[in-house]
Amino acid sequence: MILRSKNILLMALATLFLISCQNSDTEAQSSASADSDKLIITEYSDYQCPACGYFHPIVERLKQNMGDDIEFRMRYFPLNSHRYAALAARAAEAARNQGKFYEMHSMLFENQEQWSRSSNPAMAIVNYAREIGLDMNQFTDELNAAETQEAVMQQRQEGVSKGVNSTPTFFIEGEKVDPLPKSYEEFEAIIQKHLEQQQG
Repeated sequence: MILRSKNILLMALATLFLISCQNSDTEAQSSASADSDKLIITEYSDYQCPACGYFHPIVERLKQNMGDDIEFRMRYFPLNSHRYAALAARAAEAARNQGKFYEMHSMLFENQEQWSRSSNPAMAIVNYAREIGLDMNQFTDELNAAETQEAVMQQRQEGVSKGVNSTPTFFIEGEKVDPLPKSYEEFEAIIQKHLEQQQG
């Protein structure tokens, strides 16, 4: 009887530990907005994708006009069909390490046609890093670091696990936006509907 009780206790402790490990990543990701009522919009995006480039100014306008009510979260999803998409994602991640993710993110989308069609996209991206004032030694080291590659691929795999197979793909509070809105006005209306449901 004593042995059986010990086994039950050990199983309970093991189960508790497993649950805490499974929840740890989710808690870390949501902690920034745990005290916020903002609507969370997650975008899986590819820096070399023309459709993602089209949505970039739409997203920026939504953030500007609805920023008190919404929070956009960018996730890397470099497509295999885009040769330099993973490189661009690594550049954004390396810039994040120096507190300048948004600056690199904007550079890559606003100059998408130039660097993606350049004879040397890597050099163009390095020049963007220099232009936004990054420490170039740190940037070049981290651009090719295994940790940076892993961070990008983890986000891509997260997207795959949610059924993402094209870019851009948006989720509003975990619900996939399908079909994609064709304009700012359509996207704003979708968000407004979710806000009303959240407040109601």
